[in-house]
Amino acid sequence: MSFYHIIIEANDHISKIEEKRDIELFNIENLTSYLHSLLLPAFNKEMIELEDENIKYEDLTSLKIYHTLMPIEFLIEEEQKELPSETDITITAHEIFNDRDLSYDVTQVIFDMLDAAKIDRANF
Repeated sequence: MSFYHIIIEANDHISKIEEKRDIELFNIENLTSYLHSLLLPAFNKEMIELEDENIKYEDLTSLKIYHTLMPIEFLIEEEQKELPSETDITITAHEIFNDRDLSYDVTQVIFDMLDAAKIDRANF
């Protein structure tokens, strides 16, 4: 089974200080559910509409899509077991995404497929 993980980094305008925030969507088994709300809008440089918030395209600083063969929690747990017991290091999803043996960055592949298919909101 395959799992996809979407990491969005966006500018946060909650306070007067410009900050960035991460939105992490883990263990997605089917990217189709995010096609209209996230992938096509990002591809077409439009507003991204998530369940509880909207992100203007100009506030989007990074969007990455990773592929793994197991759920992220399982991979983190297994990697944590590999560390010596006296180690105070905690493995996070970002460490998993940086390990090419455990995950693959498929962002460009997904956007290349959208481009090749000439998919945009006008077709739906």
